[in-house]
Amino acid sequence: MNSLKPAEQAYWESFLQRLSPDERPVDAFVSAGYAGTPEITDSLLAFYLEGKKVAGSSVLEDFLAAGDPPPAVGNYWILLNGEAVPSLILRTDKIVMHQFCAVPAEIAVAEGEGDLSLAYWRKVHGELWAPHLSAWSLNDLDSATVVTEFFSIVYR
Repeated sequence: MNSLKPAEQAYWESFLQRLSPDERPVDAFVSAGYAGTPEITDSLLAFYLEGKKVAGSSVLEDFLAAGDPPPAVGNYWILLNGEAVPSLILRTDKIVMHQFCAVPAEIAVAEGEGDLSLAYWRKVHGELWAPHLSAWSLNDLDSATVVTEFFSIVYR
């Protein structure tokens, strides 16, 4: 489990207490963080709670450059709100990978943002990720490996 702050650990423990002993995950990978940035996380949190957002994407090369493990099925994510308060727990149920240039429209719909179009998805994610290309040892965004996690809400 990642190092959680006390409030995050308490939130995780409250989730575990609601499960029977045989339902509790063993050696779960648990992280806590924002959906994007603190500035936009509350709107994305609302999308998760409304059921509009069932997926989120990141860049594999970001994990590799940081020396962090890439997302995996069965991971848990304590989603913080804009005030850094734990707001819900998501479990990764499925992962798909595509090159940025080959991300299908279904990903944009699953992410539930904007007008749900692939054009909107590419614009927003391109603006978010393009400044980091050199840190990820990438020459262009089209060659970035997009990791899309499909989530289920397991605790709110």
